[in-house]
Amino acid sequence: MQNAVAKHYLWAVGEGIEAVPSGTLIAERYLLKSSKIVVDTRPELLPEIPSEISDQIAPYLKLFSYRLHIPQVYGIISPTKGAKNKSILLLEKGPIAPHGETLMPTLTALWPDASAMRQLNWLWQIAQLWQPFSRQAVASSLLEADLLRVQGPFVRLLQLNLDGHNISLTQLGYFWQQWVPTAHPRIQKFLQQLTHQMLTGELRTSTQLIQQLDQALSICGRGYHRRIEIATGTDAGPTRSHNEDACYPSAQTSIRVPLTEPALAVVCDGIGGQDGGEVASSMAIDVLRQQVEQMPLHQANWDPLSLVPKLKRATCIANDVICQRNDDENRQGRERMGTTLVMALAHVHEIYLTHLGDSRAYWVSSSGCHQVTVDDDVASRQVRLGCALYRDALQQGASGALIQALGITSSVTLHPTVQRFPLDEDCVFLLCSDGLSDRDRVEQYWETEILPILHREADLGTIRDRLIEIANTQNGHDNVTIALLFIEIVPKDDNESLKEVSVAPVVPLNDGLGDDSSDTNDADDSSMETEIARARQTKPAMSRVWFLSLGIAILLGILGALLYGLGLFNPNNPEAQLTTPSPTSSPSPSPTPPPLPAPISTLKLQSFIQLGTPTANSTPIILLQEFGKPALKGNVPPGTVFQVQQKQSTPEAGIWIEVKICSLPNSTNGQPLDGNSPEVDSTVIPPNPGEPLDTTTAPPLKVGDLGWLKEQDVNNHLIPNFTPSAKQKGQCTLAP
Repeated sequence: MQNAVAKHYLWAVGEGIEAVPSGTLIAERYLLKSSKIVVDTRPELLPEIPSEISDQIAPYLKLFSYRLHIPQVYGIISPTKGAKNKSILLLEKGPIAPHGETLMPTLTALWPDASAMRQLNWLWQIAQLWQPFSRQAVASSLLEADLLRVQGPFVRLLQLNLDGHNISLTQLGYFWQQWVPTAHPRIQKFLQQLTHQMLTGELRTSTQLIQQLDQALSICGRGYHRRIEIATGTDAGPTRSHNEDACYPSAQTSIRVPLTEPALAVVCDGIGGQDGGEVASSMAIDVLRQQVEQMPLHQANWDPLSLVPKLKRATCIANDVICQRNDDENRQGRERMGTTLVMALAHVHEIYLTHLGDSRAYWVSSSGCHQVTVDDDVASRQVRLGCALYRDALQQGASGALIQALGITSSVTLHPTVQRFPLDEDCVFLLCSDGLSDRDRVEQYWETEILPILHREADLGTIRDRLIEIANTQNGHDNVTIALLFIEIVPKDDNESLKEVSVAPVVPLNDGLGDDSSDTNDADDSSMETEIARARQTKPAMSRVWFLSLGIAILLGILGALLYGLGLFNPNNPEAQLTTPSPTSSPSPSPTPPPLPAPISTLKLQSFIQLGTPTANSTPIILLQEFGKPALKGNVPPGTVFQVQQKQSTPEAGIWIEVKICSLPNSTNGQPLDGNSPEVDSTVIPPNPGEPLDTTTAPPLKVGDLGWLKEQDVNNHLIPNFTPSAKQKGQCTLAP
């Protein structure tokens, strides 16, 4: 079975392993099958765990959310048992072929025969990985052809290599150039222009790169129909007296979604006992369905940069509705009702997966079964913080306890995950509660039970009923709820499938933004085409203004140098002093100065900062709710730790940064899931224009709050060389 292969066959990383002959049994346990591929002959035993997390291991843990693309650390072989007295790192769930003897093919090998949509999809995945890999100093792994393997539509990394020096998008552009000659004819010109933008610096961030690839994928995606069928089901199970789960759609028969409409499926696993969990799960579905129905989801309105935050906001609205119900009924501690959430929205050529809790989404294609979501539990949090290997974290107490769910606390502390993926081949998405996913039942049965859907050998209703039966008989300890989405990708027989893709002008970033901004930030509802059209209109005018300003500055410089040479600006020259206008004389008009240059930012995105006690000449620092608006968020006490989220700037106002509070002095950095978090009223009536801010009415701040600070004010209070603790970082880095 696929599950056995994933658990047994490992990729070995370490000095000297290449020289070990095939058939050698290492550490009396690991049989070397071929170069660097070993099989664990004693999987019933836990592997050896490192005593501390090394720099080599840390990136695998901190990039745990991207395990669809990277392998996971299985364990180590200590130096006394390894080759050449060197430790060996063992990686599982990597791109090893199902039979366990060879690796999956490289992207370069399959590139020439791939469709235009598939080629763009591979590039898009690499672009998505660029920023998180750069943060962990492993971006060079994306520049090594032998490490880039593919499994159907998925890009899989064989291993992660630490960067020896700074890596830039220019190097990625050079690397991608090798694929231009064999690119599909529809996108060959696009890829040539795209790499040119990367090499010349016109395209400066991975966010811009993703936007360009999004547009190309959208054009190619119009050449396909997507036929979607949905089947859902829920059951109380053999041991529970009532069912706290809920799902949408609720019909017991399969539903075919019209071609022009988006497809929505939701699974919720209620928390809080009878008259609690089932209420919360039903409320969540009702609110989310209403919120999605209000979103403009026609193909002409496709805009992933705005849809992702809209889905997050919808999740937060559902959370607050349930939370308010808890408060109204005075529910405390474990009496508070809540629910997990996993939701799939298939829209245009993509699918959007929204997740919270431990209900899961699986992606089944002809090439394999992949768990897409990461559980919001204690074990996963320990891994993402870089504190423990996943297998080790699972052995610790309360490893499966949830760290967040809908309805328990205010949305201020809620971090829903929204992922989006282009679709370029037939696939099935399984959404399910832990009644099915526990004990790896999906990994165990996907080939025999779900794969037949793709082969048209079984219908969705039959498979749904079969999976519920497996959950009840093989697990049987909980309610079980599932939703199946079968998505067929059918090429159109028209000119859309032949349309050549051309690169669009790069949409400029705000001045002062030297780093990537997250593509999940709020964006305007207008489509990307509107932004590109605006960029085309403003670029010539901006060029003329820039050249005019430059010309004025050069003329003023020449005039100043000439006057200085004549001694008119020399303060030691008596004649110069005689010619200085008296205070009563009328000053001669001065030439119009050139436009102010864009301010230069010094704070890096995603960096951690701590603010200290104000100096004698500085004013207390105030957190604002929005950039450029006087609505207060609160007073910032000395010792507060922030993470920089994004930046905005204008030449007149300077640079402003959005920050998230990671910790406050004399406060806890988080609350347990069953805790009762008081609400904070952050609504402050803005003062009249010209009036000073009234800081006395500012509400207290909380961990997780977002707000805006002027960078100059931050620099006046900044504690230099600050290093955050793991707990402080965890409060911010766990947010998607």
